[in-house]
Amino acid sequence: MQEYKTDNEEQNQIPVSLTPWPEFTGSSFRHFFHNEKHITRICDFYVLIFMLESSLIFREDGRDVVVNKGEWYIQRPDLLQQGIKGSPAPYYFYVHFSAREIPNTETISLNKDQNKSYVILPKSGNFDSKFLLPVFNQLDYCCRNKTISLLNCQSIFLSILHTISIGNYPEEKSGLGRQITKYISENYNKDINCNTLAEQFHFSTEYINRKVKQYCDQTPGQYLQQIRISRAKELLANTDHTLSYITKETGYHDTTVFYKAFKKQTGISPGNWRERSRGMEKWNE
Repeated sequence: MQEYKTDNEEQNQIPVSLTPWPEFTGSSFRHFFHNEKHITRICDFYVLIFMLESSLIFREDGRDVVVNKGEWYIQRPDLLQQGIKGSPAPYYFYVHFSAREIPNTETISLNKDQNKSYVILPKSGNFDSKFLLPVFNQLDYCCRNKTISLLNCQSIFLSILHTISIGNYPEEKSGLGRQITKYISENYNKDINCNTLAEQFHFSTEYINRKVKQYCDQTPGQYLQQIRISRAKELLANTDHTLSYITKETGYHDTTVFYKAFKKQTGISPGNWRERSRGMEKWNE
């Protein structure tokens, strides 16, 4: 992330109140033509940009910003954004949201582990497209499909905010936990358990459990289950693959086990999820 630096590092943090929750207002994929310029505007909402290909160049509040592939950036409301020069055909996913930003002076004396009424979002960072691209596709589909509840869009959006906010944890607290969850995210369709993680990272199963729990508030097994079911939802919503195929694709060896795991986490069967995600329930009544 290239950006003119200032002496005030608070500009690189955005403390956002969780009461009320940040509100999702829209999202989509965006592809610029080569040398197309960012529009000149002043938004009244936040714009979260995830760069998937190439680079996006713009000026914000008088500072030149370049967002490169694999980086994300939050454009703040009420700031002038300008396209001073063209960008080299960038392709990115953007999310619009509104939130109540807390002045930094209100958070100076607050301890993150003791106060749960706000979250600090870094203004920029890096992301793993292998993990987040299925989430972007799911949010894009839900956003375009008007028959799907807005609550679904909101829940996916909040999971994205959670993903970028945990990058703000101190490295000594989140380093190993981040490595393990990244490994799980990239290998969710393989045989993974506490013993295989212990062999991979050369720590005891108890230590790995503790570090992952500390990092994402879930056990490795719970995190793996979440990733697998999230991938299953995306396949059910956007493909006509059979349950047998989806079972294998998401790392389960038995369709019955997959069915029970899916229903336990979502409250409905995979078939009903597919119907609801496509707005087909009423046609099958």
